Amino acid sequence: MELADFRLYFAAGSREMAGRKRRVIGMAVVPLLVVACGESDGVRFGGPGDEQALLTPGVHTPHTGPSDGIWPPQPEGMTGAEPFPASARAGVLSGVLAAARKSILNNPQVRSGLGTDYREIEATLSDDKSDQVAGIVFYNYTTDETIEASLAADGTVSSRVSGASVYQPMEHPQEQTDAIVLAQTALTNSSFDITGLQATAMLAFPPLSDIESNEAHFYQHRVLYVTFGPGAGELPVYTALVDLSNASVIEHGPVK
Repeated sequence: MELADFRLYFAAGSREMAGRKRRVIGMAVVPLLVVACGESDGVRFGGPGDEQALLTPGVHTPHTGPSDGIWPPQPEGMTGAEPFPASARAGVLSGVLAAARKSILNNPQVRSGLGTDYREIEATLSDDKSDQVAGIVFYNYTTDETIEASLAADGTVSSRVSGASVYQPMEHPQEQTDAIVLAQTALTNSSFDITGLQATAMLAFPPLSDIESNEAHFYQHRVLYVTFGPGAGELPVYTALVDLSNASVIEHGPVK
């Protein structure tokens, strides 16, 4: 049926012919859509140097796949590709995180919660599609509180404060170093020989008998468990429980 015929049907205003026309159009559109999809097939995986494939319906540019051990798929024979330098990417991310840190630390509520004796434990950039741009976790050694601060895409800074017994982040490398130094001093002053022993330090958890409520899972201070041993998977020889909140050693000595 020609387009002119359709126009005549419209002009005549015949309900019956209009209904018939709609049925015919529905049948005619289907092959048009199929042809359109078929013609777009050549573009979907097109790549440099394969213009003919881009112009030929139903032909894809040869590309690698999981069976080739290469992921994500890449056009075969692609030349001149230069990966984005890891150092440049790291520099960009570092700059974004530095700007986010500045915004968070300039927030009055965050500053008030941090006080003067605190440490930044962890800083991350958001890798999802949420409104959060970055998040930083701090620990206040004076109040023994964890401050979780975040920066939203609109510049809004929010924070959440948790008591030490309710939540604490994992230990920071500098905290490990500080705890080991305090433990070494205490053991040496007690005439224990730790020469040649390897030291490790990790966040300590109180015995279940010392937990006062269902919400308490940590010590009320920032406490690390330090060990000294030969390494290589062997058991430690000496241990120490170090309180970083007041820079003291709670207990130390040979492994019992």
